[in-house]
Amino acid sequence: MPRRSLGASAVLLVALCPLAPQAASAEPGPVLVIEGKGFGHGVGMAQDGAFALANGGYSAARILSHFYPGTAVARRTATVRVGVHESAGPVVVVLPGGGEVRDAQSGAQSPGFPVTVAPGGSVRLAFDGAKYKATPLSGATLNRIAPPPVPATVPAPGSAPATPAPAIAPPTGLLDPLLQALMPTTVPPATAPQALSGPGIAAPGIQTDAISGRALWAVPKGDSPVALPGPGRSYRGTLSATAAGPGLQLTNEVDVEQYVRGMGEVPASWPAAALQAQAIAARTFAVRAAVAGKTLCDDQQCQVYIGVGNEHPATNAAATATRGQVLTYQGALAETVYSASAGGLSATAEEGFGAGSPDLPYLQPVPYAVGDPQVWAMTLPLQDAGARFGYRGDVTGARVSRTGPSGRPLEISFEGTEGTMAVDGHRFWAGLQLRSTLFTLRAEGAEPAVQGEPLATSVADIPSLPAGLAEVALPDPGAVAESLGRAPWVGLAVLLLAFWATAANRMRARRPSAASASLPAVALGDDTPTPTE
Repeated sequence: MPRRSLGASAVLLVALCPLAPQAASAEPGPVLVIEGKGFGHGVGMAQDGAFALANGGYSAARILSHFYPGTAVARRTATVRVGVHESAGPVVVVLPGGGEVRDAQSGAQSPGFPVTVAPGGSVRLAFDGAKYKATPLSGATLNRIAPPPVPATVPAPGSAPATPAPAIAPPTGLLDPLLQALMPTTVPPATAPQALSGPGIAAPGIQTDAISGRALWAVPKGDSPVALPGPGRSYRGTLSATAAGPGLQLTNEVDVEQYVRGMGEVPASWPAAALQAQAIAARTFAVRAAVAGKTLCDDQQCQVYIGVGNEHPATNAAATATRGQVLTYQGALAETVYSASAGGLSATAEEGFGAGSPDLPYLQPVPYAVGDPQVWAMTLPLQDAGARFGYRGDVTGARVSRTGPSGRPLEISFEGTEGTMAVDGHRFWAGLQLRSTLFTLRAEGAEPAVQGEPLATSVADIPSLPAGLAEVALPDPGAVAESLGRAPWVGLAVLLLAFWATAANRMRARRPSAASASLPAVALGDDTPTPTE
């Protein structure tokens, strides 16, 4: 009996071998865990810090001296240039208060310019690769030029002769003979004008567009804005349109005080001291760019500028209260960079912007208390992290190998089969698009892998099983998978031996004819197969 039972168990075990779960070939590699605080580069004034200090009773001047120590308040003004929109084709501008479209901001204009725009009128601006074109739409008209005089015509045969042209008085002087030879003595016959027809051809003498080789300017009346229906924004000052491939680059030229009113850096609901500190820092940043002849962008790469749509009584009041105020250091305009959150500790220029940045004495680590330091974290496979920065071998570890004065990483080193590779901290931050420059990192092992596929959920899932054995229930598959661990074959063999013993006891109770009818072609009593009878 023991031999018979063992032989049957062996046959069944061999039959189930192809369906047994396969062990995972390899566990996942280690992961890189990065944890940080803050949002942005962290250099200069932290906006969440200005908010916290203002709530704590700090004035605007005190907030600025906290984040830019050693600076002083001075007065400056400037006209700022801001790139606000780039189109792939023509652009429509609307002048709600009326104005003009010119091909020079001031001075002499080309034929057809200026295009006069009534309040609410619009003009389409375009560039065809060689010339600029302004097409009046509703409420706009060209500056018409008087048509040339109509030439004299030859009278038809049989009609009264035309009145002879008056005689030309003979010239006098030393050049008389030459001039006399060049002057015609009769009026040449006029040629009848040829009529033009066809699609897109306007009637003769009617000008529909103003065309110029110079950039175009939308100039509103007074303090009224220029509206761009496409992006849905409006701006004070003037708007220039210059070629940008087949489309146009629109640039807002505006007084710095109007520019500060249209910024969208912080909510208007913030305390007045925080809004005033923001206005002074933003004005300084803009004036410094204008003095250097630079054009600002309108997003967070420079300063967020929305225009008229973001003007608010609170931010307007902050701009008015600080009118003309800028920060200087030893008489020169300061680099008043700022970020959304420095996580409670501001950064140096090198930590925030990379190697080669100037070491400015007023841009040093400054702690500040904040309720929410903007904690964040991210995880990615260590091998993938190394590959993003060019590590060619198997990565086994990563560490911060050099830090700056605030503790921010200046260098990250990957280690592995190809040795150690150092990556600049700013390149690491930008390459992984981390939320801030204030972070730590560590390599961790991955969680153990799941061992193979789930077991069969019922006896019916196992093919070629003897019919008599189908009455025996298998153990719960989840419990089996959990109990097997890293030795599935040993556990499975034990379970199958118990399974067969139970089945054999049931089969002995059956009649011989019924038992033989349910058996497969393999004889259970022997270890060798028997031909089917």
